[in-house]
Amino acid sequence: MDVQTKILQLRNNIAQSLKMVIGRKCILLDVPYYHNIGDVLIWKGEMSFLSEHHIQCLYNASYETCTFPEIAKDVTVLFNGGGNLGDIYPEHMDFLQKVLSRYLDNRIVICPQTVYYEDKFRMDNDFKSLLQHKDLYFCARDKFTFDMLAEYFGDRTLLLPDMAFCIPEVDLQKYTLEETKTKLTIERKDCESLSGRVKSNEEGYVSDWPTFEHSFHRTTFLNKVLKRVSDAHIPYISKHSNIFWNYYFVHYFAEAIFKEGVRFISPYREVETTRLHGCILSILLGKKITLIDNSYGKNGNFYNTWLSDLDNVTLNPKCRRFP
Repeated sequence: MDVQTKILQLRNNIAQSLKMVIGRKCILLDVPYYHNIGDVLIWKGEMSFLSEHHIQCLYNASYETCTFPEIAKDVTVLFNGGGNLGDIYPEHMDFLQKVLSRYLDNRIVICPQTVYYEDKFRMDNDFKSLLQHKDLYFCARDKFTFDMLAEYFGDRTLLLPDMAFCIPEVDLQKYTLEETKTKLTIERKDCESLSGRVKSNEEGYVSDWPTFEHSFHRTTFLNKVLKRVSDAHIPYISKHSNIFWNYYFVHYFAEAIFKEGVRFISPYREVETTRLHGCILSILLGKKITLIDNSYGKNGNFYNTWLSDLDNVTLNPKCRRFP
């Protein structure tokens, strides 16, 4: 299948399901106030989806800045999508538990997620706790996650692709550079990496997301200052710094991260990546892509669920999958 047909298909899949469950107003929580381009792409796709379908977003906040505002019963609480739920990044599941307890009378929609637990006992306890909320919809980003969640949440489990596919082409074009280089290899260097999976790239450049570099952090120094003020938990000062931090993320920080991602990938004809959103952004930019798995099968399962019929994307045959 060609790229544009696939992107349209994935966007339609999202629209057909999410429009019906969100309603006309929402707040969006667990927003990524950090330097991961992939998570910011998800948020940007979510905001683009809400705008396109005339759904009013009343409030954005991260797990660090959320003040749990009072909202009417007809306002839906959206929880940011991605791969953060499970026991690898437990702060996000802990925050989700708080959100559900604060908004018992509101519908909760968890945007498309890959869920992974090393501790199955904790998984069982977490899911049973989430089931206490009577109006929770859980969107799975791949078939493996969907099957796991459906055992607990039944018909309140939805299978949907990543929200980054909702980013409109016009937003990408603003920052797209001329294609002058041969090959880019994006190799993640965190707890999800598979050591030795990426061989040396003799044709081009090997890097993780450029926003993790200290040179980029200097351009977003204010974000670091705001985080430290928030973490200090000083009455009045921290509260008002969080309000400013929310504004700063939406109107400056997220756009700077998005711009850096597009300018990082767009000059290359071919992309090899161990990061899922290196693949998704490359699809949106029309690149030839080789996708390599992460440590627990996230990339392979997403490929097998949504991308296997794409002409320009190949899954590394040595990828691990979920056991």
